[in-house]
Amino acid sequence: MKQRKDGRWRRSVVINGKTQYFYSSETTEQKAKKDIEKQMLLFKETTGKNTCFEKVAEAWVTAYREQTTEANYKKGIRADYNTVLEYFKGNKINEISANNVDVFIKYLISKKYSKKTISNKKCVLNMIMNYAVINRYIEYNPVTSIRLPNNLPSKKRELPSTDILKNINLNYTGFDLLPFFLLNTGCRKSEALAVRFEDIDFEEKTIRIHSHVIHDGNKPIYEPVLKTENAERIILITDRLLEVLPKKFDGFLFSMNGDGKKPLTKCAFAKRWKSFCKRYNTNVTAHQLRHAYATMLFEAGIEEKDAQYLMGHSDINLTRQIYTHIRKERLKKETATKINNFSF
Repeated sequence: MKQRKDGRWRRSVVINGKTQYFYSSETTEQKAKKDIEKQMLLFKETTGKNTCFEKVAEAWVTAYREQTTEANYKKGIRADYNTVLEYFKGNKINEISANNVDVFIKYLISKKYSKKTISNKKCVLNMIMNYAVINRYIEYNPVTSIRLPNNLPSKKRELPSTDILKNINLNYTGFDLLPFFLLNTGCRKSEALAVRFEDIDFEEKTIRIHSHVIHDGNKPIYEPVLKTENAERIILITDRLLEVLPKKFDGFLFSMNGDGKKPLTKCAFAKRWKSFCKRYNTNVTAHQLRHAYATMLFEAGIEEKDAQYLMGHSDINLTRQIYTHIRKERLKKETATKINNFSF
């Protein structure tokens, strides 16, 4: 917002794809800001009812992208946003009902998407419609009336075999240190790639997780984790990890040339991980090693709330889901063993 030579305050805002100018003759910037905000609300109330969905969606995603990096946007919601935009394009924002949202969910189910994928796309639609409510395009959010069916298919988290985990815990030189590190910290791959020497406290046996490496195409980008992700935390270093961590190095623990200067590119990571899997005849993923760490926490008797912190989960329900899954798998195996060992 700028003050003109004639003393009036002016603010330009893009609404429905067009730049609109609002003016205020208030004496202070704070009063002028409130005055213009009232004018904007009134303008949107009178013009926004017949606005196309894509105009509101574009306004929302523009605001979203201003709050994050381009790489974060591409990694996060871009694909889900494009699906939502394509489906509802051409609809008037105020004509989208709960029934329309329900039909959209059924469409996603027919495409054989997993529960998580459908949930992510519904979440993006929900954020767009919330934006529409806040900005007076509509009076209520129709997405809030829709619940996902309980029987949606979920991707099953398969644990790596015991032999693979043993091999990982026995090999930690060169690139093999990365899967060893993931298994013994539960870090996300992006968090592990961002660990620098100054993040490690050898005396306290802790590592500060506060950044991550994400990739824009092949290019690695080192940046702080978003506060909303609840990912910034202090994790523990197990004794076996402490023994093999280099006690002195510069820069990144995992780097392109082993000199600590540059994080691994997307292609370099993929190539080295593929080579690692070929050496040990496995197709284990970084996420599976994170799940194996969660299993270790469960079997060690770590409380759900503590596990939530160590894993960096923003929602305790996610931790509970993983613990419940592990508990059910253990029960199934234990029950089968007891039945097989029973004799009349």
